[in-house]
Amino acid sequence: MTQINSVAGVLCERVSSSAQRENVMKWWLAVFAILIVGGIIGAAGVVASTFVNSYTSTEAFCTSCHSMATVAADPYYLQSAHRTNAAGVLANCVDCHVPATNWFTETYSHAVDGVRDGIAEYTHNYNDPAVWSARLPELARRVRDDMQREDSLTCRKCHDAAQIHPASTVGQSAHAMLAQGKVTCVTCHANIAHVPVAASAGSGNR
Repeated sequence: MTQINSVAGVLCERVSSSAQRENVMKWWLAVFAILIVGGIIGAAGVVASTFVNSYTSTEAFCTSCHSMATVAADPYYLQSAHRTNAAGVLANCVDCHVPATNWFTETYSHAVDGVRDGIAEYTHNYNDPAVWSARLPELARRVRDDMQREDSLTCRKCHDAAQIHPASTVGQSAHAMLAQGKVTCVTCHANIAHVPVAASAGSGNR
């Protein structure tokens, strides 16, 4: 009888051990499946957001809003160095207004700024020149503050300060301070693309 009980005990332990191994295997399979599904969803999200980033970076998209169409058609902008220059290089909206150092930064900028600007566009009558003019100081201040905070990141995408050698003493002094991190590009180079907004309004523009 004792031998029977012993054998039964061994069999029970083996069954229990086998069940435990099966449960562990199921758990790992579930984790693996979740990782696979998560990876696929993540990859699809990155691909989709990259496509959206590319589409929303076009000048046609940016100027689909009435207010931006007006800005893009403005003679001051069209004659600015970013649109008319000897090299024939055309900087579009996102070249200056969207930091694109990496996927996350670009996607975040498109999402946050896009939603904010979209809401503003649809809740204000920017067809009215007076309403648009009243909005400009705040937009200019926001842009200037962003560029100051980012150390003119979008400027540096195209312009290498180390390769720029100003002829004037003032310019040389300014670039020396730039190299020391005491100033940034927009500290001096503001209002170079869009119609200047009065300094008294606390603005600068790019």
